[in-house]
Amino acid sequence: MSLTAAAQATGASKSHLSHVERGRDRPGWELVAFYEESFNADGQLWASFIDVVAGSRPRQRSDQGDASRYPLPGDDSTFVADITPDAVVMPPGFHFEKIWRIRNSGTVPWTGRWLRRLGPPAGLGIPSSPLRVQIAATMPGQTVDIAIPMRAQNQPGTAAAYWKMVDEDGHQFFPDRYPEGVFTTVIVREGAPDPDIPRLE
Repeated sequence: MSLTAAAQATGASKSHLSHVERGRDRPGWELVAFYEESFNADGQLWASFIDVVAGSRPRQRSDQGDASRYPLPGDDSTFVADITPDAVVMPPGFHFEKIWRIRNSGTVPWTGRWLRRLGPPAGLGIPSSPLRVQIAATMPGQTVDIAIPMRAQNQPGTAAAYWKMVDEDGHQFFPDRYPEGVFTTVIVREGAPDPDIPRLE
């Protein structure tokens, strides 16, 4: 694929793509996802991305001071439902959206929060996803739907992926609770029909 075609497909400039390929610019996860899917990297590009450059770099301040703020007094959450059903059987590479519904059952407004995947967001034998997604502002008593685009692993088998609620710097809001956070299980079988959930284009 030429740089011109890649630039048209991604919406990025040719110079940015050239700099990324030469290691001069840092790619975003959207660009990594495009290269991963366009050239059938089967999770290897994602794994390299995470090992080398993924994730936001912490701001220069005391990690110990920030981490000690958590858990916040009055902060609480309650799992409500899997809007997208869990443990669905699907064909290899099926692209879908996993949605959870969570309630802010405490007294602390949720602002500036993210759902961050635990471990690499892709690799051989595991489903791929963004490293993190932002959670919409949620006031006490409200529920929020958190949607993450995912792609089933290409290898047949069962795999699980886990996420935790974090702040901008990756500190967990509930470090003493929900050790696995929210999770989903993906079951891949060769020749399986598309499941009864929407396929993302």
